[in-house]
Amino acid sequence: MRSAKYSGAGAASEVISIIDIEVPVPGHGEVVVKVGAAGLNPVDVKIRAAATDFGQIIYTDLPGWDVAGVVAAVGSGVDAWAVGDRVFALAAFPDAAHTLAEYAVVAAEDLAAAPSTWSTAQAGAAPLTALTAWQALEAAGVVAGQRVLVLGGAGGVGHLAIQLAAARGAEVVATGSPAKNELLRSWGAEQTVDYRDDQALAAIAPVDAVVITVDDTLPPRGSVKAGTAVVTITGLSDDHAAQLASWGAGPIRRILVAASGAQLAEIAALAEAGRVSVHLDSEFPLDDLAAAQERVESGRVTGKVAVIVDPTV
Repeated sequence: MRSAKYSGAGAASEVISIIDIEVPVPGHGEVVVKVGAAGLNPVDVKIRAAATDFGQIIYTDLPGWDVAGVVAAVGSGVDAWAVGDRVFALAAFPDAAHTLAEYAVVAAEDLAAAPSTWSTAQAGAAPLTALTAWQALEAAGVVAGQRVLVLGGAGGVGHLAIQLAAARGAEVVATGSPAKNELLRSWGAEQTVDYRDDQALAAIAPVDAVVITVDDTLPPRGSVKAGTAVVTITGLSDDHAAQLASWGAGPIRRILVAASGAQLAEIAALAEAGRVSVHLDSEFPLDDLAAAQERVESGRVTGKVAVIVDPTV
């Protein structure tokens, strides 16, 4: 089968190749998925550029975590899935998974049925960012009637955090560029704020929770009250964390997404109900994986980048 491979640290165009390797065989509790599409995320390009473990995230020269496709083979001990099932998953994260290939081995517990309302490209692009958004809202304890501020609302995690928070019945405020206002509102943001407009940022009224999806960004002072939960997916400097604590924010947490087929199933149910969708910035064939990673590295992605492994799946 055809598979992506890294030759070491370096630029995407220099270290990515497509090689032929054997089709994997499922072990106990595993299935083999015939891959239709896989998503790309900032972590993919960071770990490729470094060619080493990235904190808890395990480096491998056979990359990929997001996946969508159909079950091609089932290992022993698997009763929930059968050959032909249309599925999607965040496979094994933060351990190595190897989904940027024609076939991928996935733990049965990481899988969920792909929403019929999504294309294979959308399903393949969704898992890491959808689960990150879901787990960030869980960590913040977001419930109906609360106000949630999403910093970086047009990104992969941000656009799904808006939708999932709105689906919980929260009022969502989102930052982004003015050119993205229509999109932000279509995803469920009731208020949009230009992230470059200091006056508009300062005018944001206090919120119950902040989800930070951009590197080490401090929420506007006026948005934070005593007990505002702050969850970041990128990390906060010690100075920023101390500043938030002095404002009375809490809890203040950084999260690392974990694979969960059960949570993906809940997200899929919202998708089936028309509550959540995946905005595709662009799609690239597997042969153009380097260009796809360069698109992610550009920092100009709206929503998600998908890699199409097999357009017939």
